[in-house]
Amino acid sequence: MPLGVGLMKNADWALVISLGILWGMSFVFVELLLAYLSPFMIVYLRVAIGAFFLLAYVLMKRPAFECSAENIINLMIMALLNNVIPFLLITIGQQTTTGGLAAILNANTAFVTMVLAAALVPHEALTVNRVAGALIGVVGVTMAIGYQNIFQLYDGNSGKYLILLATISYALAGIWAKLRMQSLSPMIAATGMLVMSTLILTPYAFTFHFDEMVSLNFLVIQYALAFALFCSVIAYFLYFKILERTGAGNLLICTIIIPPSSILLNAILLEQMITMAEMAGLAVITTGLLVLDGRILGKILK
Repeated sequence: MPLGVGLMKNADWALVISLGILWGMSFVFVELLLAYLSPFMIVYLRVAIGAFFLLAYVLMKRPAFECSAENIINLMIMALLNNVIPFLLITIGQQTTTGGLAAILNANTAFVTMVLAAALVPHEALTVNRVAGALIGVVGVTMAIGYQNIFQLYDGNSGKYLILLATISYALAGIWAKLRMQSLSPMIAATGMLVMSTLILTPYAFTFHFDEMVSLNFLVIQYALAFALFCSVIAYFLYFKILERTGAGNLLICTIIIPPSSILLNAILLEQMITMAEMAGLAVITTGLLVLDGRILGKILK
């Protein structure tokens, strides 16, 4: 039986925190790889390498899977919404913003998902804590971007808005999974998403980025392998284990861990520092996530 926050064991907390750190690392790897590769190639290598390893694991385990047209189409749509579109938007966005700020803005996914789910998914009601959490989150995002820049769009700050668009894609992916992918195991869903993402991107990669692929050096291949293995393959295995041991509800805690872990890693490895406004925005967004979740805050107030 899935566990609530209060019943999570030390091992469960270790899994949740580790997953948050691994997903936070993805923004660091993007920063590193942008010095060598185009945004498209970074995304392509991540999904292709991840698909290779997860597909190998699935072929060894041979879990049950009905290869129907409906499942294939659902996986293709999920691949677009959860991998192709948001990965490209975030990677392009990080060309003009730091990994730390990208992680902060990416935390907006929880709020967007809640609002869209209430509008599109039956029985997903807007509770008081959800509305309050979302409103607090909007304030936090505004603070992180800078209220004076919120409606100004130019080359130097366009990355922030691309990352916010990515959160909408992630939110739609979560809703699509809830509506259309409940019959698939998480392992099949994750492997199918990465495989379909690779199939979608491969024609473009070989047509327009072939020279970039054949000119990859050993250092870049090492970075790309580490990116895919840590942030996709290992992260997905932790994700499955968390679902099995504690339930999906506790994955929101990972969302809270991602921004500070990304900020810390960017500061240590890349010497990137965020501004006080971004730090204040992070604090407000984290508060909003705690209010949205309700469980931790409820225990504090008891």
